[in-house]
Amino acid sequence: MPFLIDGHNLIGAMPDLRLEDPDDEARLVERLQRLAMRTGRRITVIFDRGAPGNISSWPSRGGVTVRFAPSGTTADELLIRQIQEERNPRGLIVVSSDRRVQEAARRRGAAVWSAPEFLDYMQRRLGAQPSARLIKEEKPEAVDEGELKYWIELFQGKDPERG
Repeated sequence: MPFLIDGHNLIGAMPDLRLEDPDDEARLVERLQRLAMRTGRRITVIFDRGAPGNISSWPSRGGVTVRFAPSGTTADELLIRQIQEERNPRGLIVVSSDRRVQEAARRRGAAVWSAPEFLDYMQRRLGAQPSARLIKEEKPEAVDEGELKYWIELFQGKDPERG
């Protein structure tokens, strides 16, 4: 079953991440990628407000798709829209504490997990409490130069997809 996650809702429930941190989304996505690789489950995470450079999504990596709500739209609206458009909603787990999102998921037959339930699942699957400590311990052997260039351009406000 794939996960559909309200990103900022999940960050707000994590003891070691803060919504005020400019890197909170990237830190969460890194953890979700480890989880997706460990479990083989696809994960889509949706955040409020646009990404740096005003793009609406990051490229899918490691089984995780990242989307940002464009100006004038909320993550909750995107989550509800995705739930309504899902071809197999009974095969979906929606992670959100927002009542409207939960109701939309239940109406379509999707499973609903709270952020604490998902955090417990992450802890069991990753074998440790998800924390900043894990990020520092799991460093890649080598840096992919293409991916490094992509992230540098993204954080400089350029659209790396357009070149």
